[in-house]
Amino acid sequence: MNKTFLGILIGVLLGAGGTWLVLRQHGASAPVTADAAAAKPAEKEKENPLHLTPAKRTAAGITLAKPTETTITPEAPAFGRVLDATPLVTLIAEAETARAASAASEKELERVKKLFAAGGNASAQAVEMAEANAARDRVAIASAQARLLATWGRDVAKNLTAIAQALADGGALARLDVLTGEAVGPAPKSARLSLAGGGEMFEAEVLGSAPMADPQVQGASFIVLLRGRALPAGAALRGTLPGVGEAAKGLVVPRGAIVYHQGSAWAFVLGEEDTFERKLVSLGRSGSDDSVVVNQGLEAAEQVVTTGAQQLLAAELQAGGAPAGD
Repeated sequence: MNKTFLGILIGVLLGAGGTWLVLRQHGASAPVTADAAAAKPAEKEKENPLHLTPAKRTAAGITLAKPTETTITPEAPAFGRVLDATPLVTLIAEAETARAASAASEKELERVKKLFAAGGNASAQAVEMAEANAARDRVAIASAQARLLATWGRDVAKNLTAIAQALADGGALARLDVLTGEAVGPAPKSARLSLAGGGEMFEAEVLGSAPMADPQVQGASFIVLLRGRALPAGAALRGTLPGVGEAAKGLVVPRGAIVYHQGSAWAFVLGEEDTFERKLVSLGRSGSDDSVVVNQGLEAAEQVVTTGAQQLLAAELQAGGAPAGD
């Protein structure tokens, strides 16, 4: 009995001693773990992809320039297409043939009348036949002229010779439609056009108003002549016509300075401490020298990225947006 009790007592003492040793080791190790955590180096702060020193900008091929100030005249945007000139050329040829035939028949009528009046070798029947031929040719001229007016308008019909020569020299005809609500200046003489999706702008001569309105657009419509531009029939065009209002000042930048993200146009400008800022801009018309007018978003004194803007946008998006600081 005494031996059993002694064994139990020894076991309790051994268990208590083991528990004390474990708790002591755990308490001693806690400060070490805390010290180790405190000694762990902090993560490196995220680098700003839009912070570039002059040396880095030069190495990356990034160039800067201030916007160019210009005078902007009011314009009305227009959309259109290149027309098939074959029907017009056919009508022109038909009208010229009718005029030539009419001139010949009129002369023949005069000759037959003189012979008949002089009692010569011409009968009344011959006179009647000559009069019928002359009337027929006059009707042919009137028919061709009426179809020209109905299909192409009075302004085109009265300039057939010049238009035919321009088409023969490699020109093209186009129709421009202005959206409802857009105001076009009185009697426009010229328009600026480009192929849809293209950047090159070229001039066109406005021949006059189109004789028929577009059933969908329901705005002002014009027939224009593109001299020296053999564009394919049916090609889509976009352009501008002189608008109504006073001229205003605006800023022009190279088209390469503009980048597009999420459906909006942006430009990068140099801010403080060699850090670029992406600014939302509103664009106006395109220039013939691969430039574009910025209506809103830029200041004349700002340094705009003209080369490398797309590179900056890619770096910013890859980094998840520019952080607050470098």
